[in-house]
Order: sequence, then C-alpha cells, then structure tokens
Amino acid sequence: MKQDQPVLKVRDLMTRNLITIETKDSITEVATVMTEKGISSVIVKDGDEFLGVITDHDIISKVVSKGLNPKEIKVGEVMSSPLITISPNVTIEEAAKKMRDNKIRRLLVEKNHQKLGTIVESDIIGVDPELHFVIREKSKLEPQFRARAREVTFSGYCQDCENYSDDLRNISGRWLCEECRS
Repeated sequence: MKQDQPVLKVRDLMTRNLITIETKDSITEVATVMTEKGISSVIVKDGDEFLGVITDHDIISKVVSKGLNPKEIKVGEVMSSPLITISPNVTIEEAAKKMRDNKIRRLLVEKNHQKLGTIVESDIIGVDPELHFVIREKSKLEPQFRARAREVTFSGYCQDCENYSDDLRNISGRWLCEECRS
C-alpha cells in the first residue's frame, strides 16, 4: 500500500452480516442459503460454538463430484475447520498475509470473543488488487499484473473453476477466467 493512502483496517472492509448454518443442516439447505443470499460461503455453528466454514468449493469437491446425495450429507461432514479469526483492528495487508499463511480465502472477524463478521479475499483485492499477490504468494500464481483499458487482469487460478488462466478479471469481487465470465 502506498504511504500517502490511509491505512485500511479489516473493520473498514469486513461484511458485518454474519450468515451461519448449523452442522446438522444438509448440504441442500446450505446451498439454498448461499443461492438466496448470493454468497459463496457460510459460517458453521453447533449451537453457540463457531466451528468452521463451508464454501461452494467444499460442496462441489466433497459432495457433488463424488456423487453423494446433498439431502443426506450434513454440513458438519464436509465443512472446513478450524475457523481462522482476525481482529477488526489489523490492516488489510496483515489480513492478506494471514490468508496466505493459512492458505485460505476468508477470515472470521472477532473481537473479545464476539464474532463481528467476515473478510474475504475479494474484499481485499477489490480495493488493492496487488494484495492478491500477497495472499497467493505461496501458490502457483504467476506475478504478472496487467491493466487493460481500466480493467485489471492477471495470471492465476480462476475462483470458480480453479483452472489456470492468463486472463483473470474481477467480476463482482471474484477473479474469473474467460470461460467462467461467459
């Protein structure tokens, strides 16, 4: 981040509306919530305890691709855990580094054990695309950053199909390849 810009904190970018689902709910139920809310992940709870997160990728890779019945599989069986948290008072650069170090794309924002919201990779790269390279530093992302007619593109892995592309573009906060943008 440039010196003359204000330092953005997690609290400035986080999503405050925390969407949760219970471990005993079915994959069909969580998929319905994701579709209705237009989101790609949901925080998983068991009563008052926050346990993990389930993403659209978890559903595809752990249920659909294996031919399992989403009405029978419970969220707790396929969620990603443990839940990694971050303070609302840290910089977005620190959040990007925490995502990189944990090889994740989302963090639960927490202060004094109170869950405040979430911050996801697309929140960060939406305001500072160069931080995508911090998050993906340990991945197979090639450090190529190009600007074309006010449109930022780079090489890496599509957030929908996870295929490699030399022409990823930010569409509604997700970095998509040409095929997934169509």
